[in-house]
Amino acid sequence: MVKGLQKAINLQEKFLLTRMPASILFNDRVLTRIVQAVGRCTRADNDYAAVVVLGEELNKFLLDKNKRKFLHPEIQAEIEYGIEQSKVVESSEFIENLQIFLTHKEEWNEAEKDIIDSRDKLEQFKLPGIDKLEASVAHEVRYQEALWSGNFEKAVEECHSVLSSLSGDDVKGYRAFWYYLAGSAAWIAAKRGIASMEGVARELFKRAASTTEGVSWLYQLSKLNLEENQENQADKLRLTSVIEGLESQLSLYGNFNDKKFEAEVKAILVNLQRVKDTNEDSKAFENGHERLGRLLGYQAGNSNGDADPDPWWIAYDDFCIVFEDHSTNNHGNSLGAGKVRQATSHPNWIKQNISSLRQDSEIIPVVVTPCKSITNGAKPHTQDLCYWNQQDFQAWAEKAITVVRELKRSFPGEANLEWRKLAMQAYQDNSLDPASLAKNLREQKLANLPIIG
Repeated sequence: MVKGLQKAINLQEKFLLTRMPASILFNDRVLTRIVQAVGRCTRADNDYAAVVVLGEELNKFLLDKNKRKFLHPEIQAEIEYGIEQSKVVESSEFIENLQIFLTHKEEWNEAEKDIIDSRDKLEQFKLPGIDKLEASVAHEVRYQEALWSGNFEKAVEECHSVLSSLSGDDVKGYRAFWYYLAGSAAWIAAKRGIASMEGVARELFKRAASTTEGVSWLYQLSKLNLEENQENQADKLRLTSVIEGLESQLSLYGNFNDKKFEAEVKAILVNLQRVKDTNEDSKAFENGHERLGRLLGYQAGNSNGDADPDPWWIAYDDFCIVFEDHSTNNHGNSLGAGKVRQATSHPNWIKQNISSLRQDSEIIPVVVTPCKSITNGAKPHTQDLCYWNQQDFQAWAEKAITVVRELKRSFPGEANLEWRKLAMQAYQDNSLDPASLAKNLREQKLANLPIIG
């Protein structure tokens, strides 16, 4: 019995797949583990075993011809036979077929012949890029030896030899990993007295970051502000952290079944439509608002205090949008001074209570309301408050969820540089990224609303 898809079983593998997307290693190791799992009971030529495959993710993997083609032809043929025998079959027929197999007499011979005939027509393909890994392995070993002996300059040299074999998009994540290792070895060398290696380390870290668009911690490590202005660097870091958050959310819902994801989407949209003038409906709106931010990949939270902020969305450690939700059906009323004063105090509350944010963070206070005017008493308190019309926000939320739904369809289930690049572009194109949100919100000042009453 084989259950589930073994992705990452130790810290190094988790690091490579989630913090340094190197999907080629994931694919190679998963295939190896599948072969090891199904082959445990058949070590000799006369051995035979029935393998029961459990778990939606593993079944989905094995049903994909584009993944099966990297397995040995015999395993491919056996899996294909199992797939065919599993189509439109009652449970009683499964038991009967299993008994025929376990008896392993004349009745089974015809089935075995079909498997052999199928095997002889199949071919095992190599994973794209695997030959590049094979070419680099000797230098990888020498790099390890140089590290152990404390010869960090030699370790950097071996890294360069590894990198010479890792060209092309199929090994992009792994190439970035080796730029990072080379930079680390150079940095240690610099710290141990070889001053010339500090510049080498910085250059290698920058190359690692530029190779892997979508890995936030490498941006920070690379000190990109030496070449880019601080604003551009901040935008990249913030968007990258949001996309990593989106990736984590999609991983929670699973990429082979939309049921959990669509249930969350429905809950968000239903809550955002509850705008009647009751405390229960207000809390429901806030709940949907908070969950929307989390689904999009922002770090989202809410507070229950009377004068505390409603939801807030955080990107990286220096950007926050904090909301005052005035969800109501009274579209014709003017927004009064009480709500405006509350919203004005929210940035200070965030600075004092959210420890994950830096003190110099950019904090944007926003009032979400259907009101299209403010009272005269509210005007002096508007200051830097931004305005988001409630109906516009609800429409934006539906559009945002559509973008996430589309991205989910192509989400590979593990960290993938090409998917992160696609997601970053989709967020920028649809104004879901922190930079676009900040720009659009700052253009809608509460102070610009007409004064009525």
